[in-house]
Amino acid sequence: MKDFIAKINQFKQKFSESPKTTEPQKAELCVHIPFSKLIFAPFGILTNQFGSLFRLSALFGFVLSLVSIILGFAGICFTSYREAYFFCSDSNFIYILALLLKIFLVSMFLARWYDIAFLKKSYDLRNILLPTKRDFALTGGIILFLLLNLTPILSFYLLYMRVPNPDWVVEVLYFACVSVGFLVPFILMRFYALPAAFLSGQKLPSFSYLWQRSKGNNLGIILALFLIMIVMSFFALYYQRAVLAIEPEYVNWSGTVLDYAYNLIMLMLFSLVINHCWLQKEFLLGENNGTRTDTAN
Repeated sequence: MKDFIAKINQFKQKFSESPKTTEPQKAELCVHIPFSKLIFAPFGILTNQFGSLFRLSALFGFVLSLVSIILGFAGICFTSYREAYFFCSDSNFIYILALLLKIFLVSMFLARWYDIAFLKKSYDLRNILLPTKRDFALTGGIILFLLLNLTPILSFYLLYMRVPNPDWVVEVLYFACVSVGFLVPFILMRFYALPAAFLSGQKLPSFSYLWQRSKGNNLGIILALFLIMIVMSFFALYYQRAVLAIEPEYVNWSGTVLDYAYNLIMLMLFSLVINHCWLQKEFLLGENNGTRTDTAN
């Protein structure tokens, strides 16, 4: 009888201690990323390695410009100077093909930039433009990421085109389900470490682990990504103003030069996104259980 009572007491003790042991483990998963590093570190990496980034952007910007001009989808083709430019295509199929090819080239650029900036790899002209399986995998991931980030547009369209239902229960359920699309970009921002982990060759963590790991950094991540988007939008806006300033007789020459300059600058700005991904990866999945504090190699 005494043995039976002792076993019951042991079971009760284990049961009462289990919440105490699991709660600290969850707390230890959370990693705080310093706000200043989230905001300034991506730009610091860009300036610290500006020479390497400029050379890489100049090369891939030239290839992107060739694709745009040859397939007839240069930036000038989307302006009022379309008729004055030497070649602009009207084919939707070729447009989709050009878009996919550009995404693939941007993916190659991001992979090469990550290798040079963070893995200290070296490339030469013989292999820098040689596609690899990793480039195709990264392209697929970027396309999926872009499609998921477009869900707010789909949600807005579904809400705009809906036919009001007299049953308020159906109407509320419709709004609740469709409005979930507006939250998708805010969920995705917690998983920006995944592309960097993939490019580093690390084993990809589970979504639940990374979600718990990045808890508490929402505001910093939102502001950091918002700043990058503002900078990109600023340059895109001034590119359009530069196009409007072209004299009609110089459309072919000026439009081609502006297209190359736009591709070069935007590629450099795209590097800010992969810099942000690397920063999240270093803290959430990096050395010493995410406590690494250096932000540039």
